Amino acid sequence: MEIHDRLGFVVLVVAVAGALLSVLALLRPRLMPTVRVYLRLELLTVALQVVVGLVLLLLGERPSQLLHWFYGAATLLALPLATVIGRGRGVRDETVWIVGGAVATVLFAFRAVSTG
Repeated sequence: MEIHDRLGFVVLVVAVAGALLSVLALLRPRLMPTVRVYLRLELLTVALQVVVGLVLLLLGERPSQLLHWFYGAATLLALPLATVIGRGRGVRDETVWIVGGAVATVLFAFRAVSTG
């Protein structure tokens, strides 16, 4: 379980950096391609955390609170969902959606770590 706890902290730090980069992209739109790449890598980190959690579940480990499962799934889905909703809108609106998804990812990751 220790690897899941440590990786959860890594996910949280990576998500905070992603949210800050996304906000910066609101001020400097030319950074958006770089931010998109970073957020994709962030999503891979979250997906790895989910896989580790599922392996632990198969090995008989359980989170301390059942809400942990909700927050884990929400952490994984927030950014892709915001990206899909923002796609096809104006550049500024799309960036705002991505910022919202990145911030939601931070909040859900924090709750997932605290309910684990």
